Amino acid sequence: MIRQFSRSLELQNILKTIKTDPFSYSDEEIITQVDNYLPSYNCEGAARGYFSIISHICYYRSDLDKPLMKLAVKPLYYLGISDPDSQIKWVQSYVKERKIFEKNYEYYTSRQGRKWIVNELKFKHELIGNIIKEIDLEDSL
Repeated sequence: MIRQFSRSLELQNILKTIKTDPFSYSDEEIITQVDNYLPSYNCEGAARGYFSIISHICYYRSDLDKPLMKLAVKPLYYLGISDPDSQIKWVQSYVKERKIFEKNYEYYTSRQGRKWIVNELKFKHELIGNIIKEIDLEDSL
């Protein structure tokens, strides 16, 4: 999972390290590295890339859910998905683990990231709704 983010060695290191030492990087370092990474120039690819990254991180660092979710929700919002339940369903449908003998997507998450998507993301309805409102407000300024 980590090799697919080879354009950013620092992000790779965060993804590797977070499993064994979740707090070795500061909140700001993690958020900045994820924010600086551009997984794709189109909304669908960006959403897949960001959710592949943040699901792995949030599995170990749930305290970063809100700032990381804001980065990942934006591309889906700009894709036209502005309902929290629809965003959750989209992520659960399109962000998968890497398969050895099946089709692999451009971006995929870790086993832990997939567990977070399946078990935790479904409880983030209110958070996603609030993030969408924030994006609406920012866009209207």
